[in-house]
Amino acid sequence: MIVISFSEIASNRLEFTVTGHSSNNRGKDIVCAAVSTLVQTFIRGIEKNLNAKLKGKFQSGDCKLLIEVPEKLAQEFKIISEIFKEGFHKIAESYPEQVKLN
Repeated sequence: MIVISFSEIASNRLEFTVTGHSSNNRGKDIVCAAVSTLVQTFIRGIEKNLNAKLKGKFQSGDCKLLIEVPEKLAQEFKIISEIFKEGFHKIAESYPEQVKLN
């Protein structure tokens, strides 16, 4: 099972965690591919467009990052985070036995 969580620490900081796999069929699972695509787009998008600083680990099946953006971009960060949460929510809703959003 893939478990995803967004834990807000401050208006411009959050802990983003994604752990696990949706099946043993690595590299061929559509659910894992969907989650992976959203994770990579979220992380690279905020890093590039909001000058986010990332601390932690980011590897297959194990992502635990502390994300911080400049204070002046906190509102944009919140909006983007909410958009991606909705994407993860829709995947979890469609595949509840494979994905859980905390």
